[in-house]
Amino acid sequence: MSLVSGQTILIGSRRSRLGKLIKSGGAGSVYLLPDDANAVAKIYHARVDPPSYTDRIEAMLDLRPHLPDQIEGGKRYVQIAWPDAMVRDERGKFAGFTMPALDVDSTSELEQVLQERQARAAGLPVGLGHKITLAANLAAVLAALHQQHHCVVDLKPVNLRFYRASLYIALLDCDGFSIQGRGRRYSAPQYTPDYLAPEYQAHKLDEAGEETQDRFALAVVIFQLLNFGIHPYSGKPSSDRVPTDIPGRIRERCYAYGLRANRIMAPSPVSAHASMPRELRGLFDRAFGDTPSARPPSSEWRDALRAYAQPSSGRLVVCGRNREHQHYAGQPCASCIRLDLLSKTARKAKPRPATQPQDLPRGWAAVMRTPVATPQPRPRPQPAPRRFGARPPLPSSMPPSLMQQQMPSSASTTRGYRLQTSRLVATARAAMILVVPLVFAALSYLLQGYYASLRGAATSPLDSWMNQILLTLMGIGFVVFCYLFLVVLPRMIKNR
Repeated sequence: MSLVSGQTILIGSRRSRLGKLIKSGGAGSVYLLPDDANAVAKIYHARVDPPSYTDRIEAMLDLRPHLPDQIEGGKRYVQIAWPDAMVRDERGKFAGFTMPALDVDSTSELEQVLQERQARAAGLPVGLGHKITLAANLAAVLAALHQQHHCVVDLKPVNLRFYRASLYIALLDCDGFSIQGRGRRYSAPQYTPDYLAPEYQAHKLDEAGEETQDRFALAVVIFQLLNFGIHPYSGKPSSDRVPTDIPGRIRERCYAYGLRANRIMAPSPVSAHASMPRELRGLFDRAFGDTPSARPPSSEWRDALRAYAQPSSGRLVVCGRNREHQHYAGQPCASCIRLDLLSKTARKAKPRPATQPQDLPRGWAAVMRTPVATPQPRPRPQPAPRRFGARPPLPSSMPPSLMQQQMPSSASTTRGYRLQTSRLVATARAAMILVVPLVFAALSYLLQGYYASLRGAATSPLDSWMNQILLTLMGIGFVVFCYLFLVVLPRMIKNR
């Protein structure tokens, strides 16, 4: 049976008790400690196998990463919720561990800043400078973990949090990391395919490759931070043979944003990779290349990104067109380019206007120009605004009928004219539907009789030859008339 609020616990040799429950997860629950405001206790559930965590927590206590709390403006920022001490029950049985109390309410998921629209809605920073700072701080935290040979493995934006005020990274649930002990490794069972290195998409992740896996996932997260949330393995495939899912594209190494073009994958048109410095693009090329050992370590990312995050370096400048944008010195503003492209695409995507009279055959353009009027609600007369020297409005006590008689509306006159015109057009169409078939029948009868008379009047070979030419021309004219009557006219009547 697991411990609950109010029960006595042993923290090392010190007696204490569990305070209020603040969080419960799959492996355990987190409680406040009434006698220590800067710490909390994580107590594992009874169904969890305690020995599997006892040795892991002892290894974490033995090899603690150097990530001290940051103090700024009198506020304490905990960078990592790493175990501080073992927690046992009154009988001395392992129950969990204590860790620094992290103000979760002042943090946000890193996932929320990847998309600018989502970040703005949540009141989070959207500038390139802020995102480079977040990327540098993430690389620094990971470098401290790797120095002690610990790995996150399941590194992804949704598992990472940052302080909104300082942009420091806050790592939680550290007991689920891959932990290096004295002569033994405690592996991490969880991973996410969209952040899994190519060599492990088809083969099982082994302990020896966990740091190279972290290097790959770190590069993916940094790429998304610096490139509007775009995944480095998304883009426009060149054929149907390219996988449609991100894990499949990682497996096939469809990285489309390198210094050299990828023949099977084109980059996203709104990507900012072309506006990145060559130094950063080279780091990404190594991270997403064919050699896992060539991936930049987290310390190299930390040092490179810190140089851009420092305002005094001058490597980032404010956009002259939009003060909210920053871009790399000597490079165009990727945010402006992206907005212009999105605006242009939105304009092209507008619905096509209805068919205009000039799109119809010339003979029908004048007839089709006036639409059939539909009954409209009678507009309510509005009083004229008072202006200096203007005629005052009619008194409101005047009956509406008298007011309409004295103030005829030009819109009503125009609508009445259009209604009369439309009735005339409709009458003309009805008459044409009746008359044209009669004309067609009469013309067919006359042509047939004329054709018979020409054949009988031929007295010489020359007359027969001329009659044939005349009959051919008459036949062509008759075919054109038939096409207009049988095809064009019914189509026009149907469309209107």
